[in-house]
Amino acid sequence: MSTIDFSQVITAQDRTEAARVQALANLADLRWKRTLAGVTLPGGLHMPGDETTRLALSGAVSALDQGMIAAPVAWKTPAGFVELTQSQIDAAAAAVVQHVQACFAAEARVAVQIAASADPAGLDVQAAFDAACAG
Repeated sequence: MSTIDFSQVITAQDRTEAARVQALANLADLRWKRTLAGVTLPGGLHMPGDETTRLALSGAVSALDQGMIAAPVAWKTPAGFVELTQSQIDAAAAAVVQHVQACFAAEARVAVQIAASADPAGLDVQAAFDAACAG
């Protein structure tokens, strides 16, 4: 009689699925970091992509549109305060929202690659995500 506990055996399929789960977690982390990095606007102003900035931009757009505040709007940046016109606030909000959406779309494309991969451990998730963001 054997004393081997076969319930503890890790199969190749188990390793592949664990690698797939890890690749998807790594991908989500890459998307999150790229989302937070934000965008640099044509005038050189950098806008982070974090939820607080997105909410503040959305609120500023809405308040300007509804006449609750008037431009120019004081905005704090890492370099100090700037005054933004309504068109600059609108452009910043649009750029950040588009950036966030592009990050999620890139993550979705790479997630499909990971799901289809016979060897998710061998997939360069960083390179695939960079390519998806570029394309």
